[in-house]
Amino acid sequence: MYADQPLRHFLDRLCSDSPEPGGGSASALVGATAASLAGMLAALTMNKKGYEEVSGEMTRIHKQASRLKEELLDLLQKDTEAFDDAARAFKLPKDTEEQKKRRAEAIQRGLEKASEVPVSIMEKCLEVSRLAAATLEKGNRMAITDGAIAALFADAAAVGAMINARINFSWMKDKTYVEKAEKRLVPILEEVRRTREQAVSYTLKQLA
Repeated sequence: MYADQPLRHFLDRLCSDSPEPGGGSASALVGATAASLAGMLAALTMNKKGYEEVSGEMTRIHKQASRLKEELLDLLQKDTEAFDDAARAFKLPKDTEEQKKRRAEAIQRGLEKASEVPVSIMEKCLEVSRLAAATLEKGNRMAITDGAIAALFADAAAVGAMINARINFSWMKDKTYVEKAEKRLVPILEEVRRTREQAVSYTLKQLA
């Protein structure tokens, strides 16, 4: 499990000629970092003088951020394994019509499986983005930059995962599946981008 190894191990592996980990796993790590930042801002607000009214909410946000961090780290690992089935399917024989049919079906199943991981990363990043917005709005004023960076990273991670999903879509023959999947992606991308823009703009104004 990469999440149980030193960070340097993951980055060294990422910077090698190994096919895994790749961009999807890196996106999951950025998403987990965003969740951690949102959690940190919540933790810096809980039980603090002047923030008594939002202490309970920040406690809940902290728990949610911790959960999302762990879920994204789990997806980091799953992304390294997700393409295995599709990779094996591409190597299946295709000498006869029956073999070609079986190979095409196996490739579709493998690509669907590989696509679900980055889509899940995007969905988790949307949750993180919402937490970042909540902490930025109500959290400790001394640490609002962490809320803004959480929103920024959640957006970057979601976009990175989207790119990974779409490269899998590009190899699929089942366009109905692709159309349905795309409908899941578009609203996520729109919301995380909007949240990131608002969070960064708000924070920069506060710092001016």
